[in-house]
Parts: sequence; C-alpha cells; structure tokens
Amino acid sequence: MFKMKSDVFKNHTTFGKFIITIVIIITMIGLSACSATEASSTTEASSTDEKTELLVYSGAGLKAAMEDIKTAYESEHNVVIEYVYAGSTQLISQIELSGKGDVFIVGSEAAYTTMAEKNLVGEEYLVAYHTPCIGVPKGNPSGITSLEDMTQEGVRVILGDPDANAIGKTAQKIIEKNGLEAIYENVVSYSATVNEIVMQLSVNQADAAIVTIDNVYNNDDIEIIEIPDAENIDQKIPVCTLTYSENADEAQAFVEFISSEEGKEIFKENGFKPVE
Repeated sequence: MFKMKSDVFKNHTTFGKFIITIVIIITMIGLSACSATEASSTTEASSTDEKTELLVYSGAGLKAAMEDIKTAYESEHNVVIEYVYAGSTQLISQIELSGKGDVFIVGSEAAYTTMAEKNLVGEEYLVAYHTPCIGVPKGNPSGITSLEDMTQEGVRVILGDPDANAIGKTAQKIIEKNGLEAIYENVVSYSATVNEIVMQLSVNQADAAIVTIDNVYNNDDIEIIEIPDAENIDQKIPVCTLTYSENADEAQAFVEFISSEEGKEIFKENGFKPVE
C-alpha cells in the first residue's frame, strides 16, 4: 500500500516536472520570437533612417548659394550633402586623384569642358550667370571707375590666379580683350580663390580687383563698379554629375534640384542672375 502511494507520488512529481519543462520551453520560444521581431524592426528602422551621402565639389565663389541649397535640399530629402570648396583647377585635380565624388559645380563652362574631355562628367545643366565686375574698397579711395583706371600708376590690383580659378582665367581674357595688359604691372597678388580676393579688398590690401557681382553681393566693405557689356566676358555656372558617383540617381536628383526654378531662385537671392 505504502509502496503504491509512493509510486503515485513519484508519477505526479515526474508529470509536474514535465509540465514545468514544457512551460519553460514555450516561454523561451516566445521570448526568442519577440527578440527576433524587435531585431527585425530595429534593422528595418535603421535601414529606413539611413541617409545617402553626396560628395559635391563646388567652386569657392559659389559657397553662399550652395550652403542655402544644402539647407533646402536636406530638409526635404533623405540625403546628407558634403562639400569640397576650392578653385576649379584644384577641384579637378582632387577629383582625378581621389577617384570619387558625385556632383561638380564651378563658375565657368571652361572647367566643365575640361572635365567632359576626360569623360569624368555627365550632362551639364546651366544655373546662373557669374558676371565679372570691378570690386573696390568702401569709399573707392583710388577713384576707380573703369578697367582703364586699373592701369594708372600706383593703383594696387589683385587678380585671381588664372591657373587656379575661373575668375582668374576670365579676368585674363577681359584684360586681353580690351588691350589693357598694363594692368599686370600693378598686380600685387594673384589669389587662389575669389574669396581670398574679397578678403584682401575688404581690408584695403588693394585698390581694385576683378571679381564677380555675386562675390561681393551685400558686402558692406566693397563697392561694385560694373564693366560695360562690350568690354565684359560673362560666365555661366554649369552643374553636373560625376562619372565616379556610386549614387548616380541621388546625384542626378540633386543636380536637377540645383538647376530647377527653386534652385535658381536661391542663386538669385545670393546675387546671381539665373539662366533662363
């Protein structure tokens, strides 16, 4: 009798342990499923939130407009824009050396042509004019009113380096077009970027410089002397994708935004005349 009760007790105990084991297994399976679901959700969320990075090479003189372009575009797209600012010649060298990048935008079509001949760019889209002018320090202490005045003895002139940037190349062509090579005798500095020219003018390190209207737009320290159309050589700003781009669709979309009416309006707000 006692033995029989003992056997029953053992059977009940064994059965209870079995039930507990089953419950534990089921619980563990449930927890694993939840963890897998959470991990999957986290991965999906991470994938959704991941932003495409675009590397954009931009002429230094376009910086103000391009920063506004960046703000507007990033607010509406899942993209992060990274800029490299420099003179056009330096940008071309960096692109060739690095073998990477997504978008190229500079202050003259000549730089685009150079890149196109090397099969490094896609189709160009014209954005705005980059109109040259004479920049003088506030108050115009040397009384500069024309290109010819820049040939006068004692006038300190700053020009862009023709081997480094678009405005330097254009200034050289303007001088040659008007037969004013005497200006070179007054040059005290050739600058690598147009921003350097603006800075030197602002602190009276020169009496005159050939810059572009947008470069000195809303600059209280510099006055603009316009160059007559017959003496001037206007520039157009091209933008294009780079053949190195690993984000071709995103790069093309950004190029199209820059050259859209919205993009051109941003350039206009920064002193550029949009291309129609």
